[in-house]
Amino acid sequence: MILVRSVLTADNADVLDATDLANIPGDGMLTVYAASTQNDTLMTITGPGSEPVVRARALPLRTNGQPLISDDVPLAVPVIQGGHYVINIDVVTAATVVVVSIYYDMGDLGFA
Repeated sequence: MILVRSVLTADNADVLDATDLANIPGDGMLTVYAASTQNDTLMTITGPGSEPVVRARALPLRTNGQPLISDDVPLAVPVIQGGHYVINIDVVTAATVVVVSIYYDMGDLGFA
């Protein structure tokens, strides 16, 4: 399991860039929790081949921008080894956005 937590205050075209998840280390699942202090912040997830895996989606509104990992339903994306997945955050109105990305390899998922 690899966890990457990002706190943003402006647009970010590639949240996972320069993190341990810039290139996926093995086949598995990427789960993404995200929230914003404004209700017009959008998130898109794109996989290898530039096709959106998750089209623009408004993020849940949270007073502090912190997702509720115990309550929120994450976006779950199957991922392949070496794949570059891009999480794009579009901040329309000034906001604080928190994105928590968790990668689970096949062993974590019980398929080792």
